[in-house]
Amino acid sequence: MLKHRNVQQCYYVTGEIDFVVVVAARDLAEYETFTREALMNNRNVRSFTTYVVMDAVKVGTVLPL
Repeated sequence: MLKHRNVQQCYYVTGEIDFVVVVAARDLAEYETFTREALMNNRNVRSFTTYVVMDAVKVGTVLPL
């Protein structure tokens, strides 16, 4: 994921999935190109699920310390 310019964030997580990847794309065609290059052509990826953001309810990175 480090080499793909569309990847904004990538998290290694616990649970039923292994990674959460936040991808920015201009349109679905660009996203499809990304999935072909980064996911479908990668032997280590058995499956993936796509969620499309409909609206940003709350976005922030500041930690309340």
